[in-house]
Amino acid sequence: MPKPKVLIVGCGAVGLSQGYHISSNADCTYLVRPGRKPAFDPPKHLYSYQDDELYEFSSYRVIESVSEVKSEKFAFIFDTLDGHTARSESGIATIRSVGDLLKEPQNANSFVVFDAVGLDIEEHYATTLGIARNRLLLASSLLAHQSTPQIPIPETANKALVSKANVLYSTPSPGAVLVVFNTQPSLTKKLEAFYDVNGKQGIRRAPGFLAPYSIPLIMLQLVTWNIDGFGPFEQFRANTELWDLMLRAQTEILTLPRFGWTGWLLSFVVGGWAAIQMHAPVEVNARPLDYPKFNAFHHGGKVAKQDRRMLEDVLSEGEKSGRKMPALKEIIKKASELS
Repeated sequence: MPKPKVLIVGCGAVGLSQGYHISSNADCTYLVRPGRKPAFDPPKHLYSYQDDELYEFSSYRVIESVSEVKSEKFAFIFDTLDGHTARSESGIATIRSVGDLLKEPQNANSFVVFDAVGLDIEEHYATTLGIARNRLLLASSLLAHQSTPQIPIPETANKALVSKANVLYSTPSPGAVLVVFNTQPSLTKKLEAFYDVNGKQGIRRAPGFLAPYSIPLIMLQLVTWNIDGFGPFEQFRANTELWDLMLRAQTEILTLPRFGWTGWLLSFVVGGWAAIQMHAPVEVNARPLDYPKFNAFHHGGKVAKQDRRMLEDVLSEGEKSGRKMPALKEIIKKASELS
């Protein structure tokens, strides 16, 4: 019996690592930019930091246009674009083309998993795709990156294996290939069937109601940590001036009108706890991957525009509603001076 098909938008580190982990349960197709297909043709090799093993991934195909798979049925689509790219001219064109595929009758039950971050990003996807929001799931991938000298190779790693890797990855908690904000339980259940490999479930559920509050705070934490230089997390916490500035900005965000009474109440109880719980355990669990160095490469470089834009949009909304938000404004100013 043929395996169900999954379309993955983007064949970078996130796309390849997610596709590899579901490949025993799905036939994966990657949609890449025109002219880029040869760079992504199989096989590719993925190195697991925690296993110190190299895995080959060859059971996939690459396309450059949705027209190549017209009339094909896909169980779901995984969009790996970051928030900045998703709102760019080329990103919007790509998302619209995927929406056309979803409107074909054979894909009436297909849904979209996305990991882009941004203010009202779900609404952006729903509108651009032309589908209902109940066909969308926000998720967060394991930690994956292309080979780069910016992230040190652990002393314990098999250097011969690492040298052959196209992508290197680590999980933020044991076995967590993907964290899903469970806003649509029926879709989460469908997705879990693809991530169930040899009786081990690769999905971790996060309460759906937390997404609107937690995502802006996580972006705030990462942008502020970047200002501190993405050293060890304890070093960041020890920078009391910057840490306290971040906590004040956190309160400014949570007390915006869009978050209502829930945000107002959270502003009194969250404090520094949110940042500590979000990052300190991951720094330990992701080892031997250097989590701060990974963040410096990823959030300090690749997706820095995405992260900063979210904070800029939050600030703009706050100022339009009459809030001054001086702490958030100062953090954005400091972050802008880095680039």
